[in-house]
Amino acid sequence: MSKGRRGLWATVLVGFVTILTSPGHAHAETRALLVGAWQFQSKLIMDLVGPENDLAAMEALIRGQGASDVTVLRNDGVSRTTVETALHALGLRSRLGDWIFLYYTGHGALAEAAVKGTRDGDTDQFLPLPGFDPDVKDAERFIVDKDFYTWLSLYVPKGVQVLMMADTCHSGTLHRSVDPRVMGMTPRLTLGARNVELGSRPAPRFASVLASADAAPVSATRDDLPNLYYISAALDDQIAWENALPVEGAPTRGFLTWSFEQGMSTPRADGKGMAADQDGDGTLSIGELGAYLNVQVRMLSGQRQESSTIIPPGREGQPLFATVPPPPAPPVPPPLPGLYVADVKARASVSGDHPWRILTDGQGADFVWDARAQAMLRRTGDIVAQNVKTPAQVRGVIDKWAALEALRPLLSERGARLMVGPLDNGARYPSGAPVTLALAQTGDGSVAPGPRYATVFNIASDGTVQRLFPVAASDGKGELAAGQSLPVLESQVIPPFGADHVVALVTAQPPDDFRLLLRMVENQRAAARLVAPIRDLMVKAGAQASLSVGELYTGN
Repeated sequence: MSKGRRGLWATVLVGFVTILTSPGHAHAETRALLVGAWQFQSKLIMDLVGPENDLAAMEALIRGQGASDVTVLRNDGVSRTTVETALHALGLRSRLGDWIFLYYTGHGALAEAAVKGTRDGDTDQFLPLPGFDPDVKDAERFIVDKDFYTWLSLYVPKGVQVLMMADTCHSGTLHRSVDPRVMGMTPRLTLGARNVELGSRPAPRFASVLASADAAPVSATRDDLPNLYYISAALDDQIAWENALPVEGAPTRGFLTWSFEQGMSTPRADGKGMAADQDGDGTLSIGELGAYLNVQVRMLSGQRQESSTIIPPGREGQPLFATVPPPPAPPVPPPLPGLYVADVKARASVSGDHPWRILTDGQGADFVWDARAQAMLRRTGDIVAQNVKTPAQVRGVIDKWAALEALRPLLSERGARLMVGPLDNGARYPSGAPVTLALAQTGDGSVAPGPRYATVFNIASDGTVQRLFPVAASDGKGELAAGQSLPVLESQVIPPFGADHVVALVTAQPPDDFRLLLRMVENQRAAARLVAPIRDLMVKAGAQASLSVGELYTGN
């Protein structure tokens, strides 16, 4: 969350299952309040598809991990009174060492703040509930972030930990628009740029459950609660999205919800444990989970969305889960991507024996080839390659994205992260614009001290591989001293436009064999040949290797 505003209830999403408690809390329980709204009964607020699927998945996850005290509110059962009453009841039932999981999925919006000039800024983040009408100002139809803060302060004992999540938007300006030729990407931000003023809100309905000596006064400054763990699905200037996800037949979901499920249900590169447990020590901390979700959400959303984590000071290593997932099922080959081509002649040219499925319409398409415009579009609503004229060029683009999808589960930025600049992450760069690439080491204690060796290459929009570092004799072996960052690489945007992906691999030893392979395939559409060697390197290095991808979208 950016400085200057730390609204308590913002775009939040993370999964939560059985919590590992301290020995003194052997009988601690996990309790949950799950709230979802997707039917809004409003001409101003569009209905959603994903929250129904998100809510069902989250309830199954929580109950499957042993939580029995679960309250679920949905659609017309959601109001200020029902949410506040359920949260108060959870607080009364909770005991020292318990956890409360508070989850919301639906729309989010902004309104003029009743009190301006606080650390929250001049806007209130709020959840429009079913039946919300900005002209009626019915307090039962909306909940403001400050309401949640007040309820948590009064209704939850200090010895009870709280994990808050909401798959919503709470503010945002788009870095790039979503191309209308791609169907499915839906923002969870409602009311657009309308200037909303909310009516007065009632005082808390119930008396505090805290002992009078422990009850802290609720003030406008709203200091962070010491028992709150908070992961946001998007930064303050971003929109959270839902879409059908990259699994054949998958329903529409929120990106962060699905990323969490993958982190819990798929293995690491070595085939063991949870993917989100990237250091492989058998436990999952909130800091580790936050790092995993951040990179996954960025990749799934085409850099439009980036999660962030707020953790009580000194609690980054708090372990989350008491159980280890069952052995993974036998690997299933990834589904063929769906390709939609409107032009009949062009469609015929890409039909037949190819690594994709031809779709009859654009709904749910992974790729759209606009043959007349010579452009390839992807499910995220972006033009990812231009000047695509032939079936061979179509295959180059699709093969590139298949390689990126195979690399996505291997991504780990606990040791280093690649940043594209100078524009904000996810911005579109016009022709001639300067581009900088910076690789910063981000060691968090799990990476052993010592030198690191960076290997950086680009996969162009058409799938062509290009080496970036080390290349010149002055680059040496690509060594980065402890705490040192890669010298900034500078470039410039030139046609053809689309999406380039810069891949940075950081290892404890120079990956000589992999670098030799890079030299062999340079200037070829050969991204697929790099996946298995990278996987092998990540397995061999374990927690001591980092893999980061920077996406660069270009076009006028």
